Amino acid sequence: MTETAAATTEPDVLRLLDEPEAPGAYGDLEPSSPPLIDDEGRVRLSFSRVDTYRNCPTKFRYSYIDRLPGQPGPHLSFGTSIHAALEAFYDRKLPDCPSEEELLGYLYDAWDSSGFAGTSREEQLAFYRHAQDALRRFHRRVAPTYRLPVDTEAWFELPVGDLAIVVGSIDRVDVDEDGELHVIDYKTNRKAKQRRYVAGSLQLAIYALACEHLYGRLPASVSLDFVVAGVEVRVGLDELDLDATRAAVTETAQGVLDARYEPTPNRLCDWCDYRALCPAWEGGAEGEDLLGPAVTELARLRRQVERDVRALRELEAGVEAAGAALRSRGLDPVAPDAARPVADGQAVEPDAAGR
Repeated sequence: MTETAAATTEPDVLRLLDEPEAPGAYGDLEPSSPPLIDDEGRVRLSFSRVDTYRNCPTKFRYSYIDRLPGQPGPHLSFGTSIHAALEAFYDRKLPDCPSEEELLGYLYDAWDSSGFAGTSREEQLAFYRHAQDALRRFHRRVAPTYRLPVDTEAWFELPVGDLAIVVGSIDRVDVDEDGELHVIDYKTNRKAKQRRYVAGSLQLAIYALACEHLYGRLPASVSLDFVVAGVEVRVGLDELDLDATRAAVTETAQGVLDARYEPTPNRLCDWCDYRALCPAWEGGAEGEDLLGPAVTELARLRRQVERDVRALRELEAGVEAAGAALRSRGLDPVAPDAARPVADGQAVEPDAAGR
């Protein structure tokens, strides 16, 4: 979308909501995603994976071992869209702060409709307007002190001991006048969390370690920016327990390596996509009896598709390399008689006798 459309007038919004989503080739399946355990025997984790395992190892198994697809919802799409808009806002690489109109244009470009399947057009429009309002408030808050960040969506692959490598991306890394680094993560919760919650955030502690891995030094502070609530809650590095963070990651990796996936019923179960399958709940055992074979077969087919896709890519690369070698010798790799030379840029046709 051009910047002239960035104001996002009502007809623009309605047209946006009417545009169909481009279907993915594999839906929720990611055939090329790295394996859970790498070639060095380390478990490939992220904050989300560590957090999921610590809350319920069974959910971790369903999500990351069996790779059963979850159900995206409006709040997930809402958060994803705001994150993408803010990434574009700070990634422009110009010293002047982008205008409010430009920020709303980034939201328009980034809007994710995937979580609104089965909802009304009016409900999606309400979420969109809510996102617009949140970003307007964000712009008013940050514009007076705007400065270019060190990085946005800073990707990291952080080794933790011998058992784990933690991957992820930091929403934003700032630097102040003294050269100190500050890590910021965006949240789209309706209400801001208390300072003690931020100080105890496993995610921010992982990001602090990742900052050291990426830039050679720990940040002076970490913060959660609650975009909807309009509050940034910041804590100093001395308030984080980095040793406990390393221990939590290592403990998770060991549990995965030991294949410990027992259920842990807790207050989050009511929102779990896999509750109907879970043996810890009424109907769960029966659900596993009824759905277990289908779930197992689904997981098997997904793994088979992954293997087939990898094999296909290897074959394509091999064919391309062989074709390049033949062409370098003046041969046509796709001619009926592939051993016949190429004359004047054209494949020599075999004669009637096939010679």
